[in-house]
Amino acid sequence: MNRRKFVLGLGALAGGGAAAMGTGAFSNVEAQRDISVTVANDASAYLGIQPGEGPNGKYADTTSNDALAISLTDQNNNIGNGVAGGKGINTNAVTSIGEIFKVQNQGTQEVDVAVTPLAYGDIDGDVFPPDIDGALAVLLEPRNPDEIEVDIEWGVIWPGVAFPDFSFIGIKGLSPGDELRFNLLAMALPSSAVGSVEVSDEIQITAKQP
Repeated sequence: MNRRKFVLGLGALAGGGAAAMGTGAFSNVEAQRDISVTVANDASAYLGIQPGEGPNGKYADTTSNDALAISLTDQNNNIGNGVAGGKGINTNAVTSIGEIFKVQNQGTQEVDVAVTPLAYGDIDGDVFPPDIDGALAVLLEPRNPDEIEVDIEWGVIWPGVAFPDFSFIGIKGLSPGDELRFNLLAMALPSSAVGSVEVSDEIQITAKQP
């Protein structure tokens, strides 16, 4: 509705101007203008999805098409270049990796961003009755929402499985230049989980104008 009212108002103004100018009005215009559009990789796009700036950013690898990928595996291309040979998380322990990646507004206007899902898991065995050879849980956690003064909206559902589905986090009002950094928490149990459980999934990140 707002766009239609604007177009009609502009048409009325042009019509009135033509009547006032008389023979000074033009009947036809043909012009050419340049348009340039490029596709940028995750780090350089208007919605920047980038490794963390500290050493933990080395756990965020890039794929063959320059998209960001969190890789706590032996397939991480940074092994030997910041990652000193480690190939996975410990069992019977909680692994916390701070500022592993960030989402930054590199555009011109405030946007609302959604990241989904936040939790991932894998189980080798039966939950009921318990007979588990391995269990792995991974959680993404926003680190600095208070610093950049954004509103956080959580969406959580419980689908009746061992790990709840933290379906999304909504970031309301991410201003140009601001970035939200994410931590990663992971836990694997018991020792027999080595080689029996893994997570191979996708993170979906979307942005739109409020």
